[in-house]
Amino acid sequence: MKKLLDSISLSVVPFLARQIIRALAATMRMTYVNFEWYRKFLGEGRQIILAFWHGRLIMMPYSYPGKGITILVSTSKDGELIARTVKGFGIDSVRGSSTRGWVAGIKGLLKSIKNGRDAAITPDGPRGPGMKAQMGVIQIARATGLPIVPMTFNALKKKPSGAGIHS
Repeated sequence: MKKLLDSISLSVVPFLARQIIRALAATMRMTYVNFEWYRKFLGEGRQIILAFWHGRLIMMPYSYPGKGITILVSTSKDGELIARTVKGFGIDSVRGSSTRGWVAGIKGLLKSIKNGRDAAITPDGPRGPGMKAQMGVIQIARATGLPIVPMTFNALKKKPSGAGIHS
């Protein structure tokens, strides 16, 4: 019975999560702050490593405006739910984490980069400490020569003051 429930949840939960994310996005106006230099990278066709905190990943499918990205996702059951959810947004994933399968995860990410895709990683990971970057993202940047682009998402009730790019 547990295997049946797990199988159903692996099909239903990602679908529902995508619908919730899409509904949230439909109610928002995106403002990109301090984003001009990244748009220049996009215009030049440069690849990047996108880094964002684990606790801020829900709207990342709408925050990334690039050409194609592969994200490093944990080998856990939660990681499987995330991988299946983001697949519906055209985001590829490779599996690995600092505690399990890290070699396969890094190899998959490096292969994806070699094939011209951007890479995404949560440098604090699911086990934390939260919002404290670990060395993995720096090691990947060093190995590839790609710049690390930090990105986050925040929701406000009112339009923030100051400069930004609206979409």
